Amino acid sequence: MGLDDKLVRKKLEVLLKDEALVEKYLRVFGPRLDMNNITKLKQDQLKSGQGGSTGEKDDPTYQIKVKCPICSQADIICYEIKAKSLASAPDRFLVPRYSGVKPFRTINYSLFSVTVCPSCLFASPDKKDFITFSVQVRAENKSQLSPFVLEELRKRVDERKKLVTAADFTQYFAHPRSADVGISSYRLAIHRALVEATLETPLAWYKAGMYSLKIALLTRDAGRDDTPFLKDAVNYLAKSFRNSELKNPELEYQLLYLLAALFLRLEDQTQCQNYLGVLEKWRSEQEKAAKDNPAVNSAHVTRWLDKAKELWTDRELPDLWKH
Repeated sequence: MGLDDKLVRKKLEVLLKDEALVEKYLRVFGPRLDMNNITKLKQDQLKSGQGGSTGEKDDPTYQIKVKCPICSQADIICYEIKAKSLASAPDRFLVPRYSGVKPFRTINYSLFSVTVCPSCLFASPDKKDFITFSVQVRAENKSQLSPFVLEELRKRVDERKKLVTAADFTQYFAHPRSADVGISSYRLAIHRALVEATLETPLAWYKAGMYSLKIALLTRDAGRDDTPFLKDAVNYLAKSFRNSELKNPELEYQLLYLLAALFLRLEDQTQCQNYLGVLEKWRSEQEKAAKDNPAVNSAHVTRWLDKAKELWTDRELPDLWKH
C-alpha cells in the first residue's frame, strides 16, 4: 500500500468512523476520496441498519467477499474483526476466548472465523487461502495455496461433503452459527490442512492441530467431552514438532508447551515430562551460550518452560482445565 493509499484510508476512518464501511468503500470505489460516494455509503448503511440486526453498530465484525480457489464460487462472505472491538484471552491450550470492548458486544469469533465455500466446502480461517480482491491495484489476488494443493483439493470435493450433513450448505454455514456448525467448519479446515500435509506444505500439521484445539474448546463449552479432539490435536502437533515445521524458535517453545499441556490433560505424565525435558535442555543450552554471547536471550524459552512447570505443579487441581 503506497503512501497516498494510506492517507486515503486514514481520512476515510475519520469521515466514516466505521472500519467495515472503510473496507466497503475501498472495495467498491478504490483508494480515491469522493464525498458523494461517502455520503451515499452512509445513507445505504443507515437504511440497512433500520431493516434489522445486520449492520448494528455494536457488531464487532465486518464482511468482505472472497472467491473460492477450487470451484470459483464468487461472493463468499468472510467475517473479519474490527480493530479494537474484541479482547481475547487464551485458555490453557492457547485458544482465544473473546469478550467485547465497549461499545461492541461479545461474540465467539471462533464459531464463524472459518470461511466455507457453500458449493465445494473448501474451508479456511485464513482469507489468503481464498481469491481476494486488491483495492489498490483493482485486481484479484491468487490463493496463497500452491497449485498442487488446489488440484488435490479439487479431487476431494466428495470427501468434504461426506463430512457435513446438510441439505443447504449456504444456510448451514450462515452467521450466526451454532456450536455444531462451528465444529463442522473446523473439520472441513482440518481436511484441507491434511491434504496440504500429504504434499509436505509448511505448517500443515501445525494448522490441523490448532484447528483441533478450536473444536475441543467449542465442544467443551457445549458441555461435551473434548477428549477425542485433544487426542487429534496432540497427534497433529507432535507430527509438526517431529517435522520441524516451525522455523521460529519462540513458536517452537510454544509448541513444546502445548504438547506438555496436552499430554498432561490426557493423563500421560511420561510424555508430558519428556517435552518438559526438551524445554529444560534448550534453556540450559541457551544459558550456556549466553555466557559467551550476550546477544543470546533465554527469556522466551524460560517463559514457556515456566508456564509448563506451573501446569505440572497444579496438575491435581480440580478446576485446572476449566480456564
